Amino acid sequence: MDHIAVSIVIEPYKEETEEILTAELSAIGYEGFLSETPILKAYIPAAEFRESHLRIILESYDITDYSKEFVAEKNWNADWESRFSPIIIKTGKGCSVRAPGKETMVPIWPPVKWRLVIRPELSFGTGHHPTTYMMMESLLELEQEGLIKNRYILDLGCGTGILAILTAKMDAAVPVHAVDNDRRAVYACRENVRRNRITHKIVVKYGDASLVQINRYGLILANIHRNILIDEMDTLARGLCPEPGHLLLSGFYTADVSALSQAAQRNGLSVFSLKEKEGWALLHLIKSTKS
Repeated sequence: MDHIAVSIVIEPYKEETEEILTAELSAIGYEGFLSETPILKAYIPAAEFRESHLRIILESYDITDYSKEFVAEKNWNADWESRFSPIIIKTGKGCSVRAPGKETMVPIWPPVKWRLVIRPELSFGTGHHPTTYMMMESLLELEQEGLIKNRYILDLGCGTGILAILTAKMDAAVPVHAVDNDRRAVYACRENVRRNRITHKIVVKYGDASLVQINRYGLILANIHRNILIDEMDTLARGLCPEPGHLLLSGFYTADVSALSQAAQRNGLSVFSLKEKEGWALLHLIKSTKS
């Protein structure tokens, strides 16, 4: 499929503006996004591109500086993957993430135990964004403490499936559940699960937080919007086993920590730890045996 790549200059640059633009462009058919501060690069199938619709959205934020280019079908993945540099997280036993293809191979040094192959073409979650990076870092820490192996895990808002795939490689209880309310993300997640040769360890489902109540989990991962996290905090709490159960939340700014913490406490969850990176935050919550 041919695509149009639109490069939008956000000046003055604000992460909040980039986040809102991404959401609004997604609603009109844009399928992939790359943040190259202060430029947001957005991809849309050529047949669905309407410049008038793009301008209406951009003008509402006083943005007039943008350019567009045609990306032929055969160059789509290459154009995307050429901008997806490998990452290495050295915490614990270490983890690396790369896109498919020899041109993006991760160096063999430093050595890491878990090597993930992720194609991010249709959804978020490559490890580059601070929230995904912190989630992966936290999983590596939990694995060191023996809190991943044989534990039932849910990845809510799984995107590319990167977190579910990492926990499955860490020998979480089978199956790891990966859930997303975007069908494109569900498809991308299934493809990445296959690419990492662990289809027998992960079940990918289309749905929302209501699916949490079907099972009980020792660990729930939710890297999604703050408002959804607050609204569904009771659902997430009910979905945890009191062993204690662990809940990792991200996808929000450090300024939102207080609101998230209060919602957690109202639902019998206590704050175990807090991470911050580039203005974004991660909360590690625990449901005790007394909850």
